[in-house]
Amino acid sequence: MNSSESEKKRHQEYIEYYQARMEKYKDNPLYPNSYNSEKSLYDAILNSKDIEEFGAQVEEENLAVKNAIALVKDQAQARKKLYQEIKECIKLKAPLQILDMVDSIKKDMELVNKVSAIENQVSKKISIDLLTQQLSYDLDMLEEIEVYKTAEVPDEWKNKINQEIPEEMIDNGRNDWLNHVLPQAQALKVDWEFDFDLLKKIATVDYCLFLMRF
Repeated sequence: MNSSESEKKRHQEYIEYYQARMEKYKDNPLYPNSYNSEKSLYDAILNSKDIEEFGAQVEEENLAVKNAIALVKDQAQARKKLYQEIKECIKLKAPLQILDMVDSIKKDMELVNKVSAIENQVSKKISIDLLTQQLSYDLDMLEEIEVYKTAEVPDEWKNKINQEIPEEMIDNGRNDWLNHVLPQAQALKVDWEFDFDLLKKIATVDYCLFLMRF
């Protein structure tokens, strides 16, 4: 095979490769931008006389960066729709911020850095939001403490079961809160503390929803 035939074969392989990439997104409602972007790349390689001409067009029209932007936009739009439906207002912040800036991107590393910065920032807010799960753990512990305190046991075990074990659990819980939970939370947000008024509202709504099931 001479060099001309080799180049034609390689060109045809590129055409098939970009066609496969385009077909992957075809008729997928989650990836309309990606499909259009992949189609632009496919049309470019299909209508180029050789790979060198294709490369020049990709560079001139910034097709590779536009392709990356299209995928990021599709993913952000899908996540935005999902988080709005399930009312995840904290997680929703990332796709909203990404969609707000993504069309202004000109370079691939600019896209990577800005998306990473947004996701890192929002991930901290998500971690802070998930700290409310500590309440569920505390409620379970309170129930267990109550069980030990009210347990009917022989006299020789009353001090151990009804007093020592509950007091030890309380001390361990207090130490865990002061030495682990609170420092980790305040490492994410210096002035973090539980909003007990909000927790009371959440607990009231959850209890009402529970009663509605019966």
